[in-house]
Amino acid sequence: MPSTPNQLHDYMSALITPPEMEGPATVSVLPYNSPTQGLASEHSPLTDCRGVRSRRGSVNLDSEACGKDALLEAYYQNFHKFHPMVLPRLHLATFLDNLSWRPRLEPLLSILRLLGRIYLRHEWSCSLKNDVESKMEWLAKADPIRVQCHLLYSAALFWQDEKSKSQSEMGKAVEIALELKMFERDFASTHSDQNPILAECWRRTWWMVYVFDAFYAGTLGSMGFSVVHVDATAHLPCDEAQYESGDIPEPNSLGEWDCREFDQEDKPFSSFACLVGAIRCATLARDSSLKSDSRKNPNDILHVADSILDSWMLLLPKSKKQVMLRNGDIDELLFQAHHLIHVVMIGFHRPLSDLKFNAVEDISSCARDPAPDGPTPEHINVHTVRVLRAVESQIRLLALPSRPFNHTPFCTCMISEGTLALLSACKFLLRGDELAVARDQIRLSIGCLKNLGALWPRVARNVSQIQTIAKHVLGIETHNDNNTAADKGATGSAAHSSTCASGENDSSCEMSNLSDSHVFSTMGDFDDICGWYDIAIIGIIIIIIIIIIITITITITITITITITITITITITRFTKKKAV
Repeated sequence: MPSTPNQLHDYMSALITPPEMEGPATVSVLPYNSPTQGLASEHSPLTDCRGVRSRRGSVNLDSEACGKDALLEAYYQNFHKFHPMVLPRLHLATFLDNLSWRPRLEPLLSILRLLGRIYLRHEWSCSLKNDVESKMEWLAKADPIRVQCHLLYSAALFWQDEKSKSQSEMGKAVEIALELKMFERDFASTHSDQNPILAECWRRTWWMVYVFDAFYAGTLGSMGFSVVHVDATAHLPCDEAQYESGDIPEPNSLGEWDCREFDQEDKPFSSFACLVGAIRCATLARDSSLKSDSRKNPNDILHVADSILDSWMLLLPKSKKQVMLRNGDIDELLFQAHHLIHVVMIGFHRPLSDLKFNAVEDISSCARDPAPDGPTPEHINVHTVRVLRAVESQIRLLALPSRPFNHTPFCTCMISEGTLALLSACKFLLRGDELAVARDQIRLSIGCLKNLGALWPRVARNVSQIQTIAKHVLGIETHNDNNTAADKGATGSAAHSSTCASGENDSSCEMSNLSDSHVFSTMGDFDDICGWYDIAIIGIIIIIIIIIIITITITITITITITITITITITITRFTKKKAV
């Protein structure tokens, strides 16, 4: 990568010490009335700060209390960096001082604290979950804060392995966002009462709907990207330092992004804008690869997709060439964008490459279908190199000196697909030192995923699946008591289960505990299908076996016939001699 631009100095200064801002207007900027206003209250034991609990269980936090809340702190130090949509911490505290805003923010605060608890305590709290669901009922359906609530709650549920409920929450977020027309340019300005921070928050809310919808489609391997064809005119988000400081610049438009190749000088597109651009490029590439055109061959279509994906990387602004910042922090949105581009490249090219699919890959929730059987593709080496370079780029991202490995769980399948391709390379292509390096890279990938699996049960399940696949592909004995240290650690993340938070205030609820050690009740069922398959080779082997069986049968028949003939001849000869005598 090129050297870090000097322009990032101001970026980091603003990020470390954001300037103070003036509070919002003392009147509600949106005509939504919350039914929680004026409710009586009592002390809440659910928070580190002494908030106020209403008769219905709400926790009313003022700005001072917000600043002392350990769960909110954990949210902003972790999940907020990955998906920076809600108001920044300082500005959230200011809005909490507004009596008309405080009741509307309480459901959102509960979700932030639910997510924060996962990072702080490494456990799922049933009491906070129940608190979230009860408070979300208070919000008016037309309140855009509800979109943020549904989005974040959907993510929490999904990675706790509650897929069905998560998708229901995501559907509600999309439905409300479309009904409110948050994708239109005027929505942010119309609903912000001329507060630039709030306007930026609404822009980010729409684009986070877009990002989450794309990530779910990719993670689940579905075509259900429901907002992909929405004609969005909302401006793109600004940079994170500007959002944190409240110094919101004039926003860029999608039209400016689409014409960026003609700019004499780089426009200051944000990392968030680059992520949105990466998703749009991936979607365009996918659409081009799926178009049925009898006049074109698959390689021509793939070249179109490659040009779309390569253009994103080549046209990144100079200030966005580096994923790691000067202070050692990772630009999380660029991290996600790069992983997305690389995994799309892997998905397009692997079916046409030498990196064959193994039937055992089907056990991975992140695996994709192999290409149908057919003749060897043209330019197979080009496709193979494309995949290997994309995997290598992924490994470079994982190897960045930032530990512990703490990123969005939505990168799980992106990393997993690269790991599956690398396992195929270990089986077929790599030898000697290259193979040894690739094995270390697989250890790195699994180690990174295990770190995420310590927080998120769905990731832990995926880690167990990848470990099982890797053992079979690499021929590692699975029932040996003297397994390597890496194999001994295989059940570490798999043992992770979703547990209810214990304590006097935790209500009982049922969470399905994961039992990832039982991905297969017996691995023997897969012994017959784990070989790397090639239909032509299998056909030849079957023909050879049939010929051998026929040859052996004929030989045995001839031998028996000769034996019988000799026996009869000897018997007749003896009888003739006896008669003569």
